[in-house]
Amino acid sequence: MKVIFQKKRQVFLALFLFLSSASYANDLCRASGALERAQVKRVVDGDTLYLADGRRVRLVGINTPELDHEKGLHEPFAVAAKRRLIQLSGRYVYLQPSKDGRDKYGRYLYYLFDKDRISLSSQLLSAGLGYRVAVPPNLAYQACFQASEQVARNAHLGVWQQSLQWRPQAGFVMARVAITSIAHNRGGWWLETNQGLVINLPPSASDYWPAQKVFFLQGHTVEVRGWQHKRSSRKSKYQSWVLTVKHPNDIKDMDAM
Repeated sequence: MKVIFQKKRQVFLALFLFLSSASYANDLCRASGALERAQVKRVVDGDTLYLADGRRVRLVGINTPELDHEKGLHEPFAVAAKRRLIQLSGRYVYLQPSKDGRDKYGRYLYYLFDKDRISLSSQLLSAGLGYRVAVPPNLAYQACFQASEQVARNAHLGVWQQSLQWRPQAGFVMARVAITSIAHNRGGWWLETNQGLVINLPPSASDYWPAQKVFFLQGHTVEVRGWQHKRSSRKSKYQSWVLTVKHPNDIKDMDAM
């Protein structure tokens, strides 16, 4: 009986490991469509690298913690993200261009994949080494990026060990805030919050935001992510932080869940 019990345990354990690995694989994004093979020269940080031909590449769909190249005051998990990208990229990567060819810094916006055609962004996300972002029109693989991020979030890996308390700092922010008032003008929708933050839904993203959908957020707690900057005027009482959201994936109504 003892031998039979041990064999059953081994079978159940093998089945569990198989299902777990299958689930993990389903949460990683596999390439769809044509790819270009390119040699890697060096990795700058968790979401940026140089190719051997001189192209500077920014991974699409993810933002990793920032490295401070001047003072060494790195954000948590920034070094780990860079090390992981070095491991994932190796000597060669496979790339797909996004709809927007370059960003404002001149970096090429590519989806990058390893030799098995698995997205590097999705692997970083599933390890908790970055946040998923949605910036139209570069929205390919968003569904599996969301699934990859959720793996890390459920396991409290990496960045998901940190608080979602809003902080007044320039750069990328992930936080939960309450919407206290809503206004609209030629600059788009403006969602005031219970923090020193206003969320802007710009005119360029108006197709995603019918009025009824926006006003429904009044009084609700939302989870928002994106890049924020400080807005100043001559009157200090109007100083505030502005965070621009360009796609519904990056603002979640927590009261509607």
